Amino acid sequence: MQELTASINAKNIIDLEKTASFLGISTATVRNWVKCGYLQAHTTDNRYFHIEEIENVKANIKNGDLNKLNGRANKSKAERTFIPDEYLQDGVSVDDITKIINFVSDNNIDISLSLLLLSLNLLQREKILLSITIPDLISKNVVFANKQIGEEVKAWLSEIKNSDIKSEYTFLLNCTIPKQRDALGFLYQSLLLEGKKSQSGSYYTPEVIVNEIIKDYAKKDSKILDPCCGTGQFLLAFADVIENPKNIYGVDVDELAVRIARLNILIKYKNQNFAPNIVCKNTLFGIGNYDLFSLNDENIRDFDVIATNPPWGVHFSKSDIDRLKTFFLKITSLESFSYFLKKSIDLLRDDGTLSFILPESILNVKTHKDIREIILTNTHIEKVSYLNRVFKNVFTPVIRLDLKKSKKENNQIEIRKDDETYTAKQSKWKNNQDFVFDIHANGVDTAIIDKIYNVHHTTLAGQADWALGIVTGNNKAYIASDKQKDFEEIYKGKDVEKLALSNPSNYIKFTPEKFQQVAPIEKYRAKEKLIYRFISKYLVFAYDDKQKLTLNSANIVIPKIPNYPIKVIVALLNSSPYQFIFQKKFSSIKVLRNHIEQMPLPLWDKEIFNNIIKLVDETIENNEKFEILDNYIMKQYSFSPEEINYIKNFNK
Repeated sequence: MQELTASINAKNIIDLEKTASFLGISTATVRNWVKCGYLQAHTTDNRYFHIEEIENVKANIKNGDLNKLNGRANKSKAERTFIPDEYLQDGVSVDDITKIINFVSDNNIDISLSLLLLSLNLLQREKILLSITIPDLISKNVVFANKQIGEEVKAWLSEIKNSDIKSEYTFLLNCTIPKQRDALGFLYQSLLLEGKKSQSGSYYTPEVIVNEIIKDYAKKDSKILDPCCGTGQFLLAFADVIENPKNIYGVDVDELAVRIARLNILIKYKNQNFAPNIVCKNTLFGIGNYDLFSLNDENIRDFDVIATNPPWGVHFSKSDIDRLKTFFLKITSLESFSYFLKKSIDLLRDDGTLSFILPESILNVKTHKDIREIILTNTHIEKVSYLNRVFKNVFTPVIRLDLKKSKKENNQIEIRKDDETYTAKQSKWKNNQDFVFDIHANGVDTAIIDKIYNVHHTTLAGQADWALGIVTGNNKAYIASDKQKDFEEIYKGKDVEKLALSNPSNYIKFTPEKFQQVAPIEKYRAKEKLIYRFISKYLVFAYDDKQKLTLNSANIVIPKIPNYPIKVIVALLNSSPYQFIFQKKFSSIKVLRNHIEQMPLPLWDKEIFNNIIKLVDETIENNEKFEILDNYIMKQYSFSPEEINYIKNFNK
């Protein structure tokens, strides 16, 4: 048998600065929240935090719990800029960029004017423009040797009022601009408010990721498209390889970004006479409809390569939603990246290649089953690379998805994760529930998971009642940390331990008619139920026969499987094999109903069930006996000693 090894994943711990960025607050505020008990640090020096804890705090803010904190976090995040300095090329000083950002902010200069002045600065550095002064701009006395660049700049300048151009802005014409591929785009990203950037799903892609895509797929005669090109970061990378600039196409809805992208490509090919095929349009509605670039339709399809980092989670207008439902009948999620994927697949030539940077959620979240089915039906999945968290201030793990337009299934999909490379079968993903792309399971993992699922079993799907925890809408009025008259115990996610609830940290005055969210009372008061942590990397389920209440970080499931003991279910869901399944199949920090419903419940005989029930009762009394229970469950699956060690090492 292949040697079994497992690595311990400690990537769920982040430092103080990243915690502040994620919550949209300062590091001083993070320390204050720790001091006030709103946030719990992972280490005694308050420098490191568990991502699940931070997600929990963020969820509480979003749900109205911690209302006092909500305004501060939202205001801070919406009104601040940040420099994605980790993406700077070697030798580039962040101090030079900081001076530019501070100058623009201190003088309250319009972002379009700022970028025009910086563009002229760059044109001087590239010796396309000999010199330029503020009086030249006001008098429109600007002369370019390159006619197309001159037209671009004059069109931009015509939209700016002379009264807005002030002599003190000369600094932007002469300051030091970073020497890197998309310097103007980098500055644009640094100037954008974080709130606006989040709303548009627009974030700077690390250059190393872009370079890898170009290295894999670009050829000197490739015809390429970036359907969400922004300032042209991908287009400039392709331009390092492609000889003819007319083979480079870009589209974006951001007019200012498109201006920068057009200038970027003109500068890159400054010795050639051409008009860039980069336009300000809506890719989803304006491409492939016989009107893009005023060219014949054959020029706007049959691309060799389409690559981009599409926007995620865009909030569409009602009119756009109506149009999307007409244009994309099979996509029901309203997720922006799904529409861009479908559109791009349509625009590829047969056997053309697509490479997208996407959130990990596309792999397994039920909402995205629509686009997964489209991918499995219309493409040959070449490669999935797990990139983890690569965007500054975005804590969503990221993947790179590479597809070839082909009806032929690929039974050798290459999976890259950390330092490991292995393969998966497209036919297997096609047969997965909800077409899940389970990339986190290598060959050894899959063999273990298959051994569990091959045992005759049932599931909770359609055989359980479910309930969310309570959202009061005003915890100050209804929640207390000490027992008071007419208050009863209520449990948060952190109060849920394996098999049993810990001592409660809060009490509630239960007046459900006044609460913002409350399940039917009979579900909280069920004779027996399971309570589980909602925000958690692990499965943590407690047995409850005391009719306890829960807040929204602890949800409820009430199994309804005839002759299947609830204590057997709680034992299985807490066991090492099921932790292994959960992380390998779903790799989530939220325990969703859909995940739980897919967990296999083996149909063992009554003797095994009774033994498990006895061990559960003993472990509830003494949690040190959990290992005995865990080992008994693993024994029932006939795992080899190597497999048992592999599972245990993974769960350490």
